[in-house]
Amino acid sequence: MKSYDVVVVGAGPIGSRVAYLTAKKGWKTLLVEEHKVPGKPSHCAGKIYVEAFKEFNLPREAIVGRVRGAYFYSPKGYMFKVLRRSIDSYIVDREILDFRMAEEASNVGAVLSLKTKCYGFEGENRLWYTVKLKRGDEKFEVKTRVLVDAEGWNPIIAKKAGLWRNIKYLKGLQYEMDNVNFNHEEFVELYFGEKFFPGFFGWIIPLGDGKARVGLCVNKDLTLRSPAYHLKKALKLNKEIFRKTREGKVLKVFGGFIPIHGPLKRLVFGRIVLVGDSAGQVKSTTGGGIYFGLKASDLAGEAISNFLESGKYGALRFYEKAFWRSYGWRLKFTSFIRRLLDRFSDDELDGLFRLVGENKKFLAKVEKECSSQSQVKVFGLMVKEPKLLLGLSKFALKSFLW
Repeated sequence: MKSYDVVVVGAGPIGSRVAYLTAKKGWKTLLVEEHKVPGKPSHCAGKIYVEAFKEFNLPREAIVGRVRGAYFYSPKGYMFKVLRRSIDSYIVDREILDFRMAEEASNVGAVLSLKTKCYGFEGENRLWYTVKLKRGDEKFEVKTRVLVDAEGWNPIIAKKAGLWRNIKYLKGLQYEMDNVNFNHEEFVELYFGEKFFPGFFGWIIPLGDGKARVGLCVNKDLTLRSPAYHLKKALKLNKEIFRKTREGKVLKVFGGFIPIHGPLKRLVFGRIVLVGDSAGQVKSTTGGGIYFGLKASDLAGEAISNFLESGKYGALRFYEKAFWRSYGWRLKFTSFIRRLLDRFSDDELDGLFRLVGENKKFLAKVEKECSSQSQVKVFGLMVKEPKLLLGLSKFALKSFLW
């Protein structure tokens, strides 16, 4: 039986980042990926905060679009926009991003095992875990000192460890389309309302040259219908979306699940470390998880290396404490906002959009001071505006009383 210092399950951006960091430090690292190629099939809208490319040296060849603003549409079509002077985010090809990041981990020494699925583990003693793997019809086992769960939205390891609790899911579906008449190639468009997008929102993400990603997520607790039903309905009956996509041609279809209302309180259990979607490290307001997942992966990589050097379990727990201190509370705040928004009726959302759209002072501050990662700050600016605070309080109180 082969043995490793670290086994990382899941070769998405987060898992590959952890494997890259531990292998670069000289630790014997195995990176396990169930698919034939990392990044396939793609299941992500692919919007990543611009600073992530600088902080984590992400492969720029994955960039297929740029974002410096957004149009927000209420259920009845009230619209306001937010514009930044500089680029806020990049749109990426996840197949390229995932492949390159797994390749980078392999280049510094991580062993990449493709078409390999983890179906369980056993804690043999205080020093080793036995990880149960399957490649095709072949079952085999490896030993590891640290087991990293980066599996994504349906984590077998976290569930078997009893850590996967209080997490809800969004179901998403997205078309990549040609001949879309979007507003501006550097502005995403976000559409709200329970009629078409129960529990979340829809989007048009321009890719340039008339191409765009058109999709939505829905909360399965708020609708009995599938994402496909709601997306087809929006394409036909939402006037704004219909106008922009009626001559469009579907090139690709992809979808997936997004965990919300995280992060998990426990990110470390024994020598098991959870990162990314497996840890619920996702913004419940937008479904974005790559930026904060990469932040977590750096903390986890450092903690794992310190543990392997010292043998002290407190070194692993540093990751959990540091993540919650720096980022966990921000993600929990987005969960609060998501629960609040889910209680709003379409009429209340229309009212809130009108209030925001009419408050030019507030929008100017958001454009100047905030980024797509500054949701706590945006809320702080809202409560400093008397009209917005009064309106938000009225809607929130009514929602919670209901």
